Amino acid sequence: MVRTHYRYGFHTVGAALRTRTGRVFTAVNLDATVGRMAVCAEPIALGAAIMAGEREFECIAAVRQPRPGEVPHEIAVVSPCGGCRELLCDHAREIAVIVPGGQGPRRIALNDLLPLPYRR
Repeated sequence: MVRTHYRYGFHTVGAALRTRTGRVFTAVNLDATVGRMAVCAEPIALGAAIMAGEREFECIAAVRQPRPGEVPHEIAVVSPCGGCRELLCDHAREIAVIVPGGQGPRRIALNDLLPLPYRR
């Protein structure tokens, strides 16, 4: 279903979130003409999982589509932005995150990405 709704240039990042029950939720980012209105793929996948009744999360990964003419022209794993890290911390504190690494993607704890999250 995701492929049928993909819009080149508006969807450059995709995310997949796996729950502890083994369900996988996928999403694409929602770009916007007004940049601050854009929404990352990770919170969309997280929201879909929560709406489906899931509350325990195993891991999340995001990949970015290369821009035209970009070298290397490969889909690449990307780390979640700071806002997504905070959101994951609020709703999925124990989740593992797939991040890019020198020898290829690797799995790390969210705590390693955001050791000092914002607290009210």
